[in-house]
Amino acid sequence: MRRATLVLCAATLAGAAHAQTTPVFTQEMVDKGREQYHRTCAQCHGRNMVNAGTTVYDLRKFPIDQHERFVTSVLKGKGNMPSFQGALDEATITTLWVYVATRGGKEM
Repeated sequence: MRRATLVLCAATLAGAAHAQTTPVFTQEMVDKGREQYHRTCAQCHGRNMVNAGTTVYDLRKFPIDQHERFVTSVLKGKGNMPSFQGALDEATITTLWVYVATRGGKEM
């Protein structure tokens, strides 16, 4: 019984810690991200992130716990994707991240 209580407490604390570190995105942020995505990314990654995933990365599958990887990919480029360093500022990249991380607002 004591072990079960300890496990339950640990799970509760882990859940609370996760809730504190999970960013909260608003619909306004997603909408701004969508607008920027369609200006910057849709040509290659597809409208609303929909593409076959055969020649370019399917952003709907991007791991949402890898924000830094996303930023690095945007700034430095990856594969056929060019670098956007100097073309996009930090706020713009964050806006794009909100759109990608919420799967276009579907996972909020």
